[in-house]
Amino acid sequence: MPYSQIRDTLNNDRQYWIQTLVKIADPVISNLSKDQLKKNIPVGRSSSALASSREFITHMEAVGRTIAGIAPWLELGPDNTPEGKLREKYIKMTCKALANSVNPESNDYFNSTATRQILVNSAFLIQGLLQAPTQLWGNLDDTTRKRLIEQWKSTRTMKPGNNNWLLFSAMVECGLKEFSGEWNFPTVERALTSHREWYKGDGVYGDGADFHLDYYNSYVIHPMLLQILKVTVKQRPSFQSFLNEEWIRFIRYAEIQERMIAPDGSYPVLGRSVSYRSAAFQVLGACALFGKLPESLKPGQVRGAMTAMLKRLFEQPGTFDKEGWLTIGVCGEQPELGDIYLSTPCVYLCSLGFLPLGLPANDPFWCNPVEPWTSIKAFGGIDFPIDKFIKP
Repeated sequence: MPYSQIRDTLNNDRQYWIQTLVKIADPVISNLSKDQLKKNIPVGRSSSALASSREFITHMEAVGRTIAGIAPWLELGPDNTPEGKLREKYIKMTCKALANSVNPESNDYFNSTATRQILVNSAFLIQGLLQAPTQLWGNLDDTTRKRLIEQWKSTRTMKPGNNNWLLFSAMVECGLKEFSGEWNFPTVERALTSHREWYKGDGVYGDGADFHLDYYNSYVIHPMLLQILKVTVKQRPSFQSFLNEEWIRFIRYAEIQERMIAPDGSYPVLGRSVSYRSAAFQVLGACALFGKLPESLKPGQVRGAMTAMLKRLFEQPGTFDKEGWLTIGVCGEQPELGDIYLSTPCVYLCSLGFLPLGLPANDPFWCNPVEPWTSIKAFGGIDFPIDKFIKP
């Protein structure tokens, strides 16, 4: 497709992003706010998926993931615009949903002793709350805050694997530090020390000691590692050098991600958990949100690439079922792409592909004209910057 045609389809991008994120998030947040999530959310699996003892609690897995993605947008707060009023609606609904999730009398209560997945959900939820301290954490009642903190503490008995799961435990400790004032620092230190050792070069970490060609550097590793370091350096300044290194690596990984988006919005389908869809580009979106895009990338270029990617994924028939829930797959309903550990609620991690909505509508990311991204230039006869590796 010629770039001029792509450009013409990308008008009013922010409205499209909001409509799509709300379409994804609303079934999760609205049902939980009504104490009906466990009752209504589908729990689909591939034919090869393992039978799971967490079947009765898997509805929980959609919640932390969804809130992690929508939180930056909600943190902009209410105002008198249609968008601001929509945010106000979802701020209130999300706070009610969180209250139900930790209320022992609720049908949707998250039993913290039922499964290790409560650790994963807690980590993603904290990732969101740390990005919406005013509009989400600040609007929770004292009882809900206390119950959340107790639930997070209960995950300390769950031993993480020697891989990216170390970051889940460390993220929980960082949430406890930020919201309750205390933490178990050795848990954080182990995660940071291990990941520093597991760095493979050119912006990529191993998932454990081994290199994995998948998107876990974007799903989990870079975003959580950066957030953990931000919290840690306030208490342990000696980790500032690692934070400085991580920023360089984070930005480099975003640069790589932009080059992976094809002119039609498709991208290489690599590794496990490919049904997380747009979460594969969380790091690129986060760099935009943090105002840290590489010098080689312009805001309108990144917005164009990410909008094309979102449309390629979420406009495919079958991506949502007839009730509006996401299905398992990359592009449409492809149930056999569900890994053995994955069920429908897990795929709500895709909400992390919408982080730039945390930028106000007048930010250059949203206001600057759409520009051709790298793959359009490369295959359209347009000069573009050569790619260079980083040493740290």
